[in-house]
Amino acid sequence: MAGKILEGLWDCPYCGEKGIGGLTKTCPNCAHPQDADTKFYLGSEKKALSDEKAKNYGKGADWTCSFCGSLNRYDRETCANCGAGRADSSGSYFDNLKKREASAQPSPPPPAPKRSKKRIIIPLLLVIAVLLGLRAIIPRSKDAVLIDKSWERSITLEQYATVEEEDWSVPSGGTLLDSRRAVHHYDQILDHYEEETYQVPERVLDGYDTYTDYVDNGDGTFSEVVREEPRYRTEYRTETRSVPVYVLEPVYQTLYRYNIDKWIPLRTETARGSYDGSKDSTYTEPYWPEFRLGGNERENGRSETYILTFTDSKGKNSYRARVSRDIWDMYSPGDGAKITADMGRNIMEIDGMNVR
Repeated sequence: MAGKILEGLWDCPYCGEKGIGGLTKTCPNCAHPQDADTKFYLGSEKKALSDEKAKNYGKGADWTCSFCGSLNRYDRETCANCGAGRADSSGSYFDNLKKREASAQPSPPPPAPKRSKKRIIIPLLLVIAVLLGLRAIIPRSKDAVLIDKSWERSITLEQYATVEEEDWSVPSGGTLLDSRRAVHHYDQILDHYEEETYQVPERVLDGYDTYTDYVDNGDGTFSEVVREEPRYRTEYRTETRSVPVYVLEPVYQTLYRYNIDKWIPLRTETARGSYDGSKDSTYTEPYWPEFRLGGNERENGRSETYILTFTDSKGKNSYRARVSRDIWDMYSPGDGAKITADMGRNIMEIDGMNVR
C-alpha cells in the first residue's frame, strides 16, 4: 500500500556539507550541484511532502549530464546546469549507484599476526598426542622371546540313554507317557471399540502486523510503502474417534510327555601340558587323554589347542597366540621371533606367518 512521499537527504561530495535536502539540487555551502557521486538517504526525522508537491515526485529517477555531471529531474530535456540535451546523458541515478558498487574494491586483508610460541606449541602437542594414540592402536612389529608353550586336547563322550521330554508331537521312536491340554500361543481378538477424544491443532488468523518500508525514488525523495502481513495463532479443537480394544485369547493344543532313547552328552576327557624351559618344567609331547567307554557310550568329537606365549625384549609385556600344531612345533622356550600384535597383546603374525 503506497504511503507518503518523503524528502531525502544528501551529502556534498565536494565540500563535505551534510544533510542537504534531497530537493535542493546545489550545495548551499559551495554551490556544487548534485552529481554522479550523490547518494540519497533518509534522516532520523522524516519530512513528508505536501500532497500537492508529492504529485511531482516518485515518477522517475534523475539523469546525469555527460558534459557537466549534474543530476537533473527525470522530466527535464536539457541540463539545468549547462544546457546539454538529455539525449547525451550518461545514465540515471541508479546507474551511478551500480557503477560505484561494481568499482568498489574490497579492502586488502590485514597482515597475518605473528604467531606466539604458545599458539605454535599447543597445535604441536595435539599432533603428538594424535600420533601417540595411533601408535597405540595400529598393530606394531617387535622382537620377542618365547617364554612358554602349552597345549590342550579334549575328547567329548556321549551316552545312549532313555530321557523324558515334552513336545507338541511325539517324535519317531518315542514312547508316550501321558498328554494334557496346554496353552500353545495367544491370538489377539477384537473385543470392542472405545470412544476417545484427541486434540487437533488449527491455524487461525489472529490479525495483521503492519510494516513500513522506504524506497529510494532516485529523485531526492523516498516513497513510503506500508504492508500488512497476516498473524496467526494455534487453536485446538476436540474430536472423537473409535479405538479398537483387543484381548489375548489362549489357543490350546495337546502337549505330550514321552520317553525316547537318544545320545546325550556324558563328559569331556582332557589332557594338557605346558613347558617354559625351566629346570622344573619338562616338555611333554601332546597326547590324547586315555578313557574307557562303558556300555552305551561313544566318542563324539575331538579338539586340540596350541598356545605360544612371548615376551618383549625388555620382559615387560607378554603376548599370546593360538597357533597350528606345525607352527607350535617350530619354536622352543628361549627362541627369538619377530611378532606383530594388536593393542590387546594378541599376536597376529609370527615371523611373517599369519596365526589368525
